[in-house]
Amino acid sequence: MNDWYKHCYVRLLIDNHISEDDPAFMTKFDPARYVAMVKKAGIESSMVYAVCHNGNSYYPTKVGHMHANLKGRDIFGETVNLLRKEGIVPIAYYTSIYHNHSAKNHPAWRMLNAKGGRQSSGRYWWSCPNNDEYVAFTLAQIGEVIAYDVDGIFNDMTFWPIICVCPNCRTKYLKETGREIPVKLDWRSKEWIDFQRFRERSLAAFTQKITGFIKSKKAITVTHQTSTLMAGSGQAYTLGIAAACDYTSGDFYGGKYQHILGAKVLAAISKNMPYEFMTSRCVDLRDHTSMKSEAELTAEASETLANAGAYFFIDAINPDGTLEQDVYDRLGAVARKLAPFTETVKHHVPDIVADKALYYSSAAYVDANATADITGAAPTGAEIMCAAPGGNPAVEELAGTSVFLTRAHIPFRAISSETTNYEGLNTIVMNNIMYTTPAENERIRKFVKGGGTLIATGLTSLYKPDGATTGDFGLADVFGVSFTGEKAKRFHYLSFVAKHWLISCNASAPLVKAKTAKLIAKIMEPLFDPDSAKYASIHSNPPGVVTDYAGLTANKYGKGQCLYLSSPVFSLQHNAQQTFGTWLFNEYSPSSLVVATNAPECVELTLLKSTTRNAYIAGFVNYQKELPNVPVRDLYATIRLPDGVIPKSCRRVSDNKKIAVKIEQGALRLEVPCLETIEMIEVLY
Repeated sequence: MNDWYKHCYVRLLIDNHISEDDPAFMTKFDPARYVAMVKKAGIESSMVYAVCHNGNSYYPTKVGHMHANLKGRDIFGETVNLLRKEGIVPIAYYTSIYHNHSAKNHPAWRMLNAKGGRQSSGRYWWSCPNNDEYVAFTLAQIGEVIAYDVDGIFNDMTFWPIICVCPNCRTKYLKETGREIPVKLDWRSKEWIDFQRFRERSLAAFTQKITGFIKSKKAITVTHQTSTLMAGSGQAYTLGIAAACDYTSGDFYGGKYQHILGAKVLAAISKNMPYEFMTSRCVDLRDHTSMKSEAELTAEASETLANAGAYFFIDAINPDGTLEQDVYDRLGAVARKLAPFTETVKHHVPDIVADKALYYSSAAYVDANATADITGAAPTGAEIMCAAPGGNPAVEELAGTSVFLTRAHIPFRAISSETTNYEGLNTIVMNNIMYTTPAENERIRKFVKGGGTLIATGLTSLYKPDGATTGDFGLADVFGVSFTGEKAKRFHYLSFVAKHWLISCNASAPLVKAKTAKLIAKIMEPLFDPDSAKYASIHSNPPGVVTDYAGLTANKYGKGQCLYLSSPVFSLQHNAQQTFGTWLFNEYSPSSLVVATNAPECVELTLLKSTTRNAYIAGFVNYQKELPNVPVRDLYATIRLPDGVIPKSCRRVSDNKKIAVKIEQGALRLEVPCLETIEMIEVLY
């Protein structure tokens, strides 16, 4: 396999979903100018459109539909060849499922929504990955694309936009299970869970078939859209899709903290490093012209580099095929500013180092309270894009946890439900991971028994992946608590046993009884049900009744401990709940890496370990809400390197200057005189 990705940390895609609805569209496309703009931006690898969501090919296709306004001109091939001549690695862009021309012209290939049979959202038409003819077409067209001189291919839109009940899905599901597709969405129903697992398997099999086909033809990299990894059950992302990727790649638009968490999860599930973190140069993909400031683009790229990834910007071509030079001037300025850091990360191809890990499990990202009749009235507009009703409680908790850990300067990384090596970790956090396999439970049990700390919340380990349950947690012995089968009121509090401290939460929690665990906080409820006509205060639900149910417990298990938190307070990103989360870690599992720092909350601290030599890279990223950043001055962080490593020398990356090695009580003190956006310190040992 070509390993170009290890040497390219500055990447670009120019979106090209231009229709044929006007004869002038795409008539001014100039491959030479396109490549000149890419080069101006300092790009090392450029992804080029072969086929767009419209189903239009930008090369002469024998199996699909070529963009009519090109008049047969092969602009994909011309662009790829010019990029190659300029030393820029060309990667092909292909889109599946969202492929309008094929879906419009082949009714049998279309997805079918149970709510009135909608097969599109108006602009977007979808083909079903369970239709064998459509899959054959996809492979044939991809075969045309990879015949060009490209080093890799990105297959976009590998997710379910709707709950498909087309004849192909029905037939395959009936053959696999002997049952019809259920009409009731219910996460307490084995029938529904069986169908969800079928949706997940189908999508993973589709991506794996594409990857297998490509690998049989050519030794290039293959990756599939990974941005839906935390989107929830509706889009049915699983690690089966990650398994079909040589490295993970996805586009995100949720701001700083989504960026930090998304980067760490992409790293956790990627076969190879670096992963690829995409984001738009505009405020989002819906806006064609509102460009982010240079400061914002720099902060975003810095977050990716500090978390060991390749940064990737997305522009969008004008309908006539032209590009805006100002965009590439700005991207070039960002690339030049970040060049020392990019070169350092490229040189080391590092991994993220942390002693805390957040547990990623796509199976957990469901709303257990959501129910629906999927054959109800047909939705309209954006509603059809929501494949499953309900929220995403586990992801909300995961996100909230990542925020307070970042602000508290407690380095963390992510692990997945398939991770088997917990080396270097002293704490694992499982945020409402409802579905776990016996093998997962046993790995966690062994980790705690050996001296690790587990922080588990909500319904973690209550169900097996098929929905089977004993009625109690699979890890009840580790938790030291037992589930009663009941839930707290919609609004409740954590009431601490040893001190006066109330933490509020506006979501329900499982009611559990402490068995072997020590009770730290109880569940406190309002006197009246929050949804009743009776109340203590007309606007709010003040605390009223302290129950005997455990809200927070600590349980010794082997050489380790488990903190069980029934309440989803981590999902709330207010100061009170975030302060509680920080206290919990500082009290029961303080960082063994960052001993001390004066960094403000807006600065993320990261630690990377080189895979090419004996070195660590300490990263400091200043990413403030209001940009450009106010520089942080006289910053320090005292870091205890893993495994008792003794540093030999330190180099400040921004100016390539050696700095003194300062050791305080066995830990390395690193100082940054002025931090505008990013600084890195390379530590050799």
